[in-house]
Amino acid sequence: MLREYYNNIDKYLNETIGADFIFLTLVISIASAIVYFIIISYVITQMDNRYFIRRKIITNEAIVSPHLRLTNNNLTKLVNIAKIIFGVCLLLIGLVMLVLPGQGLITILIGLSLLPFPGKDKLEQNILSRKSVRTTLNWIRIKAKKAPFTFD
Repeated sequence: MLREYYNNIDKYLNETIGADFIFLTLVISIASAIVYFIIISYVITQMDNRYFIRRKIITNEAIVSPHLRLTNNNLTKLVNIAKIIFGVCLLLIGLVMLVLPGQGLITILIGLSLLPFPGKDKLEQNILSRKSVRTTLNWIRIKAKKAPFTFD
């Protein structure tokens, strides 16, 4: 019965969209998954190993975040807008990957780290509390010969 059902699906797909389109879709899906993994791995390996520790560094003048700060106001606004757009895209892709194959939680975590909103740290820490997320992040960094992340 199950074999008959799959044969009917195969026949329907071949008649409506064709085998060439199915093959092209498969190739594009595999290529985009590989490119996605390379990009996400690069982003994870370029992050500071203390990135997920949300402590502030106290200097003589003020409290400064340990992350990069730009001095040009227009450039800062442009970079912030690009980060927000990229973060929203990663967040949406991560949500889709929760039901499709892929590292949904890792993608959501990276997307959240780029977005400025209240309660971001608490949400990130909630995702980081999962052992599988921490293990995956550190596995990628160890494969790239980088120090593993330090978590609170």
